[in-house]
Amino acid sequence: MKPEELSDAIIEFQSKHSVSDTALAFSSHLSVEKVHAMKAGHGNFTNDEVNQMLDYIQSQI
Repeated sequence: MKPEELSDAIIEFQSKHSVSDTALAFSSHLSVEKVHAMKAGHGNFTNDEVNQMLDYIQSQI
């Protein structure tokens, strides 16, 4: 998944479910800094963390 696709998926999920960055971080077991980096499309996050975020989003749909 491209960084911009991940960012779009996160933002779309947050908009649809009225979830803040903090709530998303807590629920997905990632730090707020990781969520911000993913939304920005750059920063320090691993493929495992991306998969963790995507798994969480998928589990809520």
